[in-house]
Parts: sequence; C-alpha cells; structure tokens
Amino acid sequence: MKNILIIEDSKTINNIIKNELKKLGLSVSQAFTLKEAKKFLEKKKYSLIILDLHLPDGEGSELIANIQSLTKTKVVVLTSLQDDDLREELFSYGILDYIIKDTNLLYSVAEIVKIIQKVDTKKRDKILVIDDSKFICKQIKTILEPRNYIVKYALDPQDGLRQLHKEHFDLLILDMELPNIHGLKVLESIRKESRFISLPIIVLSGMSTPEIIRESLKNGASDFLKKPFIFEEFVLKIDLWIDYFKQKEILEKQTKELQHLNENLEHLVEEKVSENREKDKMMFQQSRQAQMGEMIAMIAHQWRQPLNALSAAIIIINQKVKRGEFDLETSQKITTKMKDYLEYLSTTIDDFRNFFRPENEIQKTDFAKITQKARSLIEGALLSKGIKLEEHVKTVTQFYAYENELVQVVINLLKNAEDILVEKNIKSPTITITITGKILTIEDNGGGIPQDIMEKIFDPYFSTKSKREGTGLGLYMSKIIVEEHCHGKLTVSNTNQGAQFCIDMRDKEEVTSAANS
Repeated sequence: MKNILIIEDSKTINNIIKNELKKLGLSVSQAFTLKEAKKFLEKKKYSLIILDLHLPDGEGSELIANIQSLTKTKVVVLTSLQDDDLREELFSYGILDYIIKDTNLLYSVAEIVKIIQKVDTKKRDKILVIDDSKFICKQIKTILEPRNYIVKYALDPQDGLRQLHKEHFDLLILDMELPNIHGLKVLESIRKESRFISLPIIVLSGMSTPEIIRESLKNGASDFLKKPFIFEEFVLKIDLWIDYFKQKEILEKQTKELQHLNENLEHLVEEKVSENREKDKMMFQQSRQAQMGEMIAMIAHQWRQPLNALSAAIIIINQKVKRGEFDLETSQKITTKMKDYLEYLSTTIDDFRNFFRPENEIQKTDFAKITQKARSLIEGALLSKGIKLEEHVKTVTQFYAYENELVQVVINLLKNAEDILVEKNIKSPTITITITGKILTIEDNGGGIPQDIMEKIFDPYFSTKSKREGTGLGLYMSKIIVEEHCHGKLTVSNTNQGAQFCIDMRDKEEVTSAANS
C-alpha cells in the first residue's frame, strides 16, 4: 500500500485519519472537495481511496464509476448515510468496505487500519467457489479480489473437486443446490480425505431451514450463510475463517516442533553437557599448564639454597683436599650435610610430583592436611617476597574430596593473594589461613576486590592482573573443582583488611542444621 487519498470534507475527520495512517508509514494525500479529488486523481495513481459519499460540490460515488479497476485502486467508503440499496450497489462495484461514521469515530478509523493491514499482506490467500450460479461466482470474485484474495470458481462439483485436488486452497465456499449431486454429498466426500480435514468450508445456500443448517454443520461445514448474503457478514466470515485456518496451521506446526524438541531434549541436553565437559577439560588443562609454570618457578626457588650449599660443600672438599686437611671427621660432617640437602631436594620433587598426580578416587581428608601440603609448596616463595603466612586452626573435621585438587585450589588462592600484595606494594603483607571444621578461609590485607568486578571474579578468562600475564582461568577452575568435583562451595567477600575466599565443604544438611541453630 503505497499512496492513499483521503476525500473527506470534514477537516477534523480528514486529519484524524491522516495522522493514524502516517503512524503506519504510509504516504497520504488529502482532498476536501470533489474538484480537489479529481485533480489529485489526474496527476497521480493511488493504491487506496478513503471516500466520503457526500461532498460540498457533488457526490463521491461519481468517482467510483470512473475508476476502471477497483482491484488496483481500492476504495473504502466512509459515510454517515445508511442506504442499503446504495451500499449493495457499491459492493457490486467492488468496494472494500462501507463504514458508517458514527459517534465512535476512532473505531471507524481502527476498521480502516485493519482493512489496510489485511489488504497489504504479501501472501494472497486462495479461495475456491463451487456454485452453479455464474452470477454468484462473479459477485464473490468482485467482492473478494479487491481484498487481496485469489478467487477461482467451478460451476459443477466435478470441476470443483478436480481443482481442489490439483491446487492448494485456503478456504472453500460450497453451494448446496448443485447439478447431479447435492452439496452435502460433496461436503461429505471432501471431509473423508485427511488433507482436507482442517480446510475451512463455508456453505452458501438459498435454503436455511434448521434441518439444512444442522446437516451442513454435522457433515463438516465450518459455517453457514444464506443467499442472498449480507456483504459485510460475508466478508467478515471469510476473513475470520482464513485467519483461523492460518493460526491453526501455525499452532500445529509449532506443536510438532515442540513435540520434536521434547523428544530430543534429553539427547540435546546430553550433547550440551558433553560439550561443556570437554570445554571444562580444556580449561582445566590450560589452568594446570599455567600452574605448572608457577610450580617450576617454586621448585627453582626451593632448590636454589640447597644447590648453593652443595656447590659450597664441593668447593670446601676441594680446598681441604689440596691442603691435606680432608680427614675422616671432616668427610663425615660434609657428606652428612650433603645427604640432608639431597634429601630435601628429593622431598621437594616428591611433593610436586604428588601434587600433579591425577586422582581417580575421592578420599577422606581435612583442611589441616591440605593446607600443610600447599604451604610446603608455596611458603618459600611467599617468604622470599616478604609475605607473612599465618595459620589459625580452630577445629579440624574430616570430609571426602579429591585432596590434590583442593591443594591446587588453595595454592591458586594463595598465589592470587601473593600477586595482589606484590602488585599493590602493601606494607607488612600478610595472608591469614583459618580452619574451622570443614570451612577454610584465606584472607589477605591487600584492600579487597572492587565491587564492580566482584560478580565477574569467577568468570572464565576474567583476570584482574594488570602488570603481568594472567590466563583468567585460575578462579574459574577453582570454583569448578570445589563445587562440581568436590561438591563444596567457593565464595568471596571483602573484609576490613582485604579479600577473603571461603571454601565450605559442609553438605546441605549440615548447612541447614547450622542455620537453624
């Protein structure tokens, strides 16, 4: 619907209609007299004319007779005159509608908008008419084609059934008094075929006894209209049944899709879970690789002192041998120290090897054991940077978990605390570990986490490290390990000193019991 011409002598009504149509993005012209209207029509072609029948300088109906095709230039009559004979005559020309201007003008305008939206649809629905009256068939064609319907007709039932099987139709209009075969028989044969079960069928009959209406509806008619029909009622029922048929098809399609989705939902969930597992495995591997680099640095740091001592012992042995002072007592003292250094190196390697050994079975453990393992691996690195590590053990309670994985989490939390304390250059940097039963807290005095990133802290690939590279996987994987692997809870909050991470390995019953007490 490109261009619309409003021909209405009332400026108020003309402007109200124009404003409503402008909201739809339509191009609107206004004429207030018959003379103005004719000038507009000489200069330009319009898709739709909204026409008042009584104008100051003549009758608007004169324009309808001059329009060659009401299929291309559509007309909606808007009038205050209720003239049944004129209305029927105008419908026979092919007007879209005959709307009475009453006190509820906004409703009349809403009807115009509804007609425009109906006519402006891209898909043209197809209607088949089976009626032996050529006049009725042409009358229906004249009424419906301007409303954007494709109308085909058959004058005998055999031709009608042939067309129905050959093409797709959105609605069937069926006469009852047909040559050779009664309409009820035609109706019954159509409804026997599964492809036509949902097809809307409107029976059009010159007889409208209760028995005929009942038999028609009983044999599969969707609706019943008596000849001669009222134009507005006829058009309204066509629109309603077409729309109903469309909505039903859409609903059936959506229902099938929903059923298919429900049938395959379990499989889809399994696929997604499998994908997420693979993703988590990859992230876990990346996190482990990143930690391995940190661990190697820790090994190097912890080995530096004993290696230096071994080197010094070798130098002392060489010097004493050269001076002839390398006696049995000296040899025993030096070799004992060297054995201690070598044992320390071997223990360090065993600690790190155990840390990276994968666990297949869950085991009984506690936070005292876990923190002791973590401290043996990382405490030297913390002390070398002047970071004090305090531990307060209030109570110790055992629980089941993957011990090495929780050691990895504790090390990761301690490393994060170390990074923030070094980055902020905190005076008297301190990390405090507190064990209370099945709850472990790790708190630093680094000032805390900004509130705007608190919710993102456990997101994958999110990192707060600014001066050195960070994968952003450490805290994400720590949460996965604690909550999904070990069925605990990992949270973070800010205290007066800094950030505090809490690992809670109590089960739901214990948490509920503690809350109630």
